[in-house]
Amino acid sequence: MEPADVVLRFLDGLGRRSEAEFYLALFRAEPKEQFAAISVDANVARHATEAVVLDLKFLAGLGLMPVVVLGLFEPTDAAEHAARIRRRLERQGVAAQVLGGGESADLAELAAQVRSSARAGTLPILTFGVPPGQPGEPAAPSVRSEAAVEERFGRMAVLMTVLRTRKLIFLHRPGGLRQGGALLPLVNLTTDVPSLSSSKELSRKERMMVAQSRRLVFDLVPHKLLSAVTSPLNLFRELFTTKGAGTLLRRGAVLTRHDGFDAIDRARLRGLLESAFGRPPRDEFFERPISRAYVEENYRGAALLIDTPLGAYLTKFAVDREAQGEGMGRDLWEQLAAEHKTVFWRARPANPIVAWYTQLCDGLVRFPEWNVFWKGLAPDKIPEAIAYSLAQPIDIVNAAVGE
Repeated sequence: MEPADVVLRFLDGLGRRSEAEFYLALFRAEPKEQFAAISVDANVARHATEAVVLDLKFLAGLGLMPVVVLGLFEPTDAAEHAARIRRRLERQGVAAQVLGGGESADLAELAAQVRSSARAGTLPILTFGVPPGQPGEPAAPSVRSEAAVEERFGRMAVLMTVLRTRKLIFLHRPGGLRQGGALLPLVNLTTDVPSLSSSKELSRKERMMVAQSRRLVFDLVPHKLLSAVTSPLNLFRELFTTKGAGTLLRRGAVLTRHDGFDAIDRARLRGLLESAFGRPPRDEFFERPISRAYVEENYRGAALLIDTPLGAYLTKFAVDREAQGEGMGRDLWEQLAAEHKTVFWRARPANPIVAWYTQLCDGLVRFPEWNVFWKGLAPDKIPEAIAYSLAQPIDIVNAAVGE
């Protein structure tokens, strides 16, 4: 069976085949070197080599060529781990090339080698550091030296900038980060870093992952970059599903509040709604006034509200298809909820985010065509809010799961 069929059937078993096909098409549409950089932790390389090799084999079979990185935190055995991964990949029929990213490496030349390797269908394996006993790296693991780690991430940032890498994934044996014993699915690098930096539940290495991700996203890499922490066993869920299977670390969305449609780029908003709902809005949608809109700076997400005597009616909540796994919805919700203590809305039962709405709301009622949700609504106002919601016009052309 072809690798693509294996992966898609696996994800189909999770109910995620459509998501997988979407992300696969998205990744394949870009130059191969932009897909992702996968940082393999020393413990993973030491104890879970077979899982890493299997992941890389299937990615290569899908035509995806991540830059495999070893030694960002512990460079001492990076060359040995890289050689072992390369040998096992080649036994599986996957071509791979080991490239050195030590202090003496010419980064422009190295980026050109990575690009050439990826485009030729050969997995580039990049090592930071040299074998013990040679100049350039201490014999002891240098994870203890934050300055050394920062220097290596600085070099990695140059490479990702030149290659325009879209995602950095840390393969970490425990998987995603945890707080209170529960998985942290999202970290907002704008607001969450101070609390995580002092968290006793995170290991020192995990705190460094957070700190270096923030440094990359805000200071070192000029283009949009996402970072994620996951285990080798969950890599495909992290890459090919909206929900993911680890911890996603990203810059918080920059949202602008508008009063009405006047200052909004209607063409871009129309494109966002079509991406989010799979169909364009009806022309008359823009003829009906709104009271308030929260719009992400690049029109990748928006929440539109109408003031009513009952509270704010959320007429549209839309996130661009590509951004649906990036926490954009949470940022939009937090912004609108901070300014509206009472809000109610409706959604089709088949809407993919109904489960999320159910977690957010104080109450809901289900009808064949619609589910109606509310938050902060007085009990005696619920029947009127339900009637108002059900009476609203259809805004999306031939809507099947939208609204």
